[in-house]
Amino acid sequence: MQPAPPGQGHAQGRRGARADALPARLGVSVPLATILRPLLRQLWFRLQQGFALEVERRRPFLWLPIAMGAGILLYFAADHEPALWAPLLGLALSGAAAFILRLRPLASMACLAMAAAFAGFAAGVWRTADIVAPMLERSRIGKLSGFVESVEARDKGARIVLLVTDLANVPADQRPKRVRVSMRSGAVAPGDHIVATARLLPPPGPARAGGYDFGRDAFFRGIGAVGSLSGKIALVPAPYPMPTRLAIDVMIDRARNALTKRIADVGGGQGGAVAAALVTGKRGLITEATNNDLRAAGIYHIVS
Repeated sequence: MQPAPPGQGHAQGRRGARADALPARLGVSVPLATILRPLLRQLWFRLQQGFALEVERRRPFLWLPIAMGAGILLYFAADHEPALWAPLLGLALSGAAAFILRLRPLASMACLAMAAAFAGFAAGVWRTADIVAPMLERSRIGKLSGFVESVEARDKGARIVLLVTDLANVPADQRPKRVRVSMRSGAVAPGDHIVATARLLPPPGPARAGGYDFGRDAFFRGIGAVGSLSGKIALVPAPYPMPTRLAIDVMIDRARNALTKRIADVGGGQGGAVAAALVTGKRGLITEATNNDLRAAGIYHIVS
C-alpha cells in the first residue's frame, strides 16, 4: 500500500471531524448522532462529487441565472417594497467573499450563487422604481389627450394604449402615464395625437384569489387606468414632439398591425384571426365565442 501524500490524511481528518461535530452542534443526542454521522459524510461526499462533475462539464455558470431568478421570486414575495441598498450590499459582500474564497471552488461557487440571487433581487427593486407611475384611484370622466402608442383592432372598434399628455382636472403628478381604452367608432393610427371624452377606472385586480392580476400587469406596463372613449375623437397638435422611444414603438406597432391584417385577410374568418394572433400577438379579432371554444378545448393558453 502506498503512503498517502503529505497533508492528505490531515485534510481528510479535518473533513471527518467537521462532519462528526455537526450533529453535536445541532443538539442531537449521541445515539442519533452515531446514526447521522455516516449519512452526513455520504451527503458531503456526494455534494463534492456532484460539484466536481459540474465543473468538469463546465456547467456551474448555467446555475447563475437560476439563482438570479430565485432572487427575483424572493423580491415578489416581499411584504413591502424593499430598499435598494440592502440587496446591493449583499451583492457586494457575496462577490467579495467569492473572490476571497476563489481557491476553494465549492465555497466560491456558493458565494457566486448568493451574489446572483442578490443581483436578481436588486434588479426587481430597480425595475419597479424605474417604471413606477401614478395609478388612478377612482373613476373619472373628462377630456383625455395623448399619443396613440398601440392599436389593437377588434371585431367592433379597437383597443388603444395612450401615452397621456393631459387629463382634465387631474394634476400632472397624479396623472397616469398610460391608459388603455376601447373605442367603438372612429379610426386612429399609432403615432396620432388625439383628444376625446374618456371614462376611466383604476386597473382591476384578480377576479379570484390566485387568478390573473391585471392590475399588477398594468403597473409593470406603466398603465395607470383603463376605460373607454365616447363622442368624437379628434386629431389635435401635440404639445411636444413625439419621444424617440415612442416613435420606435409606433413603427413596430404599425408593422404588427399590417401583418395582422394581411394574415387575417388571407386566412379568413376566425381561423385567420387565430393565425394572426399566433404570429403577431394581436388577439383583438378573435371573438368571445372562439375564445370560449379555445378554453373548452384546453388550448386557450396558446393565444393568451
